Parts: sequence; structure tokens; C-alpha cells
Amino acid sequence: MAVNPEFTVLLDVYGNVLTEKERAMLDYYYNDDLSLREISDNENAERRARRNSGEQPPRENDTITRQGVRDTIKRAEAKLLSMEEKLGLVRRNRELLQLTADIRKNAEKAAVRAYQARAPKEIITAASDIDTLAEKIEELLR
Repeated sequence: MAVNPEFTVLLDVYGNVLTEKERAMLDYYYNDDLSLREISDNENAERRARRNSGEQPPRENDTITRQGVRDTIKRAEAKLLSMEEKLGLVRRNRELLQLTADIRKNAEKAAVRAYQARAPKEIITAASDIDTLAEKIEELLR
């Protein structure tokens, strides 16, 4: 499977809509960079440990294959993409960050031009204040 780094952002934003298993597998896959085989081995080791500790009763076929891991990851990715399609929080956040970057760039230009034109100090200060406010908005969005 080709790894799409976009899913790490979607996982951070919408991860709570996933089941614990889906969230864990996506975290292994995208954040820990584990292969399907490694995730399968980890999951099976955890299941054996729970069975051996008495937390879970023994069950037949209580293992997960690489294909099972892949299916779980694909299902979780689809949920994340669906949430982004419906809510658009990640897209809107990126757009807001771009707008604040544009505001900061233009405020800086205005301050420089005002200074070069020997404009009143209030204009230069206002441009600087706009840049500072946009910087605070950027920090909130990150």
C-alpha cells in the first residue's frame, strides 16, 4: 500500500470517530511506519498475552492476518476521508493558514512602504499590529 501522509493529519483531527483497533492500526501504519506483517504480528502477540493472562477466554481463530490488517486500515481511511468530506476541517484549517500568511505578508509590505514614504507613525504601528494579530491567529490554527 502506498502511504499517504495526509492520513496522519486526518487521524489527528478525526481519530476519535474510529474504533480503538482502527485507530491503533492506523497509528502503527502511519506514525510508527510498521508494515502490515509487523502490525499483524503485534496484534496477534497482544491477543495471545490477553488470552494467557485470563483477560479474554480462548477463542478459535483469534488471530489477524496481513489482509485483515489491510482491510481494517482501508476501512478506517474511508471513515477519515468521509469525515473530511462532510466537515472539511483540515481543508478549512489550511485555507485559514494560507490567508493569515497572506495577511502577514501584506502587512509587512504595508509597514515597509509606509516607513519608506515617511508615513505617520500610527500607520506603521497599525501595519505591525495587523502582522502580530495574524501571527497569533496562525498559532491558534497550528
